[in-house]
Amino acid sequence: MIIKWHDIHSVNVKEIDEQHKKLIGIINKFFEFDAADKVGLVEIVKELSDYANYHLTTEETYFIKFQYPKTEEHKKQHDFYRAKVAELTTKLQAGETAAVFAELSEFLREWWINHINNTDQEYSEFFNDHGLY
Repeated sequence: MIIKWHDIHSVNVKEIDEQHKKLIGIINKFFEFDAADKVGLVEIVKELSDYANYHLTTEETYFIKFQYPKTEEHKKQHDFYRAKVAELTTKLQAGETAAVFAELSEFLREWWINHINNTDQEYSEFFNDHGLY
């Protein structure tokens, strides 16, 4: 599943769009390497963890700043992301490379389709209405 950025993916906030493009790069990197590449898989999971630390925090900061009405609902999805990446990290440390590859493949597809292309789109107009572009 290689993803290409299109305007339909935009949330109309440059900073967040750039961060989403970074996620596309991570996802594409994941889908281009061999499932048996444990070192590559560890690197991808680390990148996904680092991504959560800055991107999800960016969104959550704006939720608080602008009092986004769906903050709690949205943050629950972010917490799920963080927990899933932590779980995958633990499984990798236990040597469960094949299981992690399969789970991560499904997780990244679902996250891109459901969260980035749907849930994140819900705040686009709200942020723009508060002067964030």
